[in-house]
Amino acid sequence: MPEWLVKTLFVIAILAILFVIGTIQIRRMHARTLMRRPNPDRAEFIAMLSGDMRPETAGFLWEKAVFYIAPKLTPHPDDHLHDDLAIDDDDPVMDWLPEFADSHGRDWKKWPDWPEDWDSSIRNFGRWLEMGLGIEGATP
Repeated sequence: MPEWLVKTLFVIAILAILFVIGTIQIRRMHARTLMRRPNPDRAEFIAMLSGDMRPETAGFLWEKAVFYIAPKLTPHPDDHLHDDLAIDDDDPVMDWLPEFADSHGRDWKKWPDWPEDWDSSIRNFGRWLEMGLGIEGATP
């Protein structure tokens, strides 16, 4: 067998092992999250956020988060995007924010800074999205 093929297969094997380990860790994290809180459906999720943001923003968050964690887990307003749901740190800001801003005719690059005292919960992310729109009640 050629040396280059052996090296290539070795790299592929390492990547496959890392992928499997990562998948197992994410499943365990989701299982722990599900054990400590209810698993709301879309309507319940939006109702839970009704005091913090408009239903449209809550629905947007549902669609974005559920893509990462379904089918066994659904998002909860108090879930931390990274610690509870294992959503990559950059995805909400680099993917969700531009889409949200664009849907409201805004420039995502001009969004206000994230408040330093806020944790990275879904609830706070939605409040921050609305803060960027200048919606009353979105600030702490």
